[in-house]
Amino acid sequence: MKLVERFPTTRAESNSWAHTATLVPSNMATMVAEADASSMQRLRERAKEQDPGATPSYTALVIKAAALTMAANPAANRAILGFPFFKKLYQFHTTDISVAVEKSLFGLPGQAYAQPIRDTLGKSTKQITADLKALVHCTEANNEGFRRFMRILKYLPHPLAVWALSLPHWIPSLWAEHHGSACWVNAPSKAGADLVMTTWPWPITFSFGVVRKRPAVVGDRVEARLTMPLVMVFDRRIMGGGPAGRIFAQFKYILENADEQLDIVSKPDDVTQG
Repeated sequence: MKLVERFPTTRAESNSWAHTATLVPSNMATMVAEADASSMQRLRERAKEQDPGATPSYTALVIKAAALTMAANPAANRAILGFPFFKKLYQFHTTDISVAVEKSLFGLPGQAYAQPIRDTLGKSTKQITADLKALVHCTEANNEGFRRFMRILKYLPHPLAVWALSLPHWIPSLWAEHHGSACWVNAPSKAGADLVMTTWPWPITFSFGVVRKRPAVVGDRVEARLTMPLVMVFDRRIMGGGPAGRIFAQFKYILENADEQLDIVSKPDDVTQG
């Protein structure tokens, strides 16, 4: 029996490997917290009572909280884009937030495909959940963005594929078209890990871990409480640790008061911080 043998792969895999390598940014800092998920659970239960088929996913709740946070803090909704030696700071005026879904190549299970969810500020968590479900089930036949992405991986020679996939980092209008705004929401822990630390090229990333009961100090007692691990990764060139910490605290506050805060649609000025 052979101890090792070459696994057959296609051009798509090699282009995907190179693209992944280009996605590792520098200048990033990470903050971690644990949020009480009781309010999120109450919101989901209330939604289920009203319409059993319209229970918002946790990803939708996090996306909505991120949209409200970004709208209330426009200084965070910026990116440094442009060709090398000609980079500039750009302000986004939308909350089109990107999220990734798992697709697969022959030799690469779980190939990520990212696409922005449009107008997250103006959508309910029910509508965002529907958009996420459509993205999960998208194919080359019914989704132009995914079809374009797969054609680049499958058919372009390696240098051209990397160049094509890098264009949004150089041309702001292409970033807005294909990556949305400055924000990305990542849910890598849904497969079971408590928390996964990841870094992506978006200037600000909100990630969350598995929602389950964990020990928590309530008053002077330790209780089992439903919690959600949170991670925020941000570009230190765009904002410092102090502003980033306050933004992260606001994001956490919105999630911990989801049954009040996430009923708001298109009203970021109403978001408060405790």
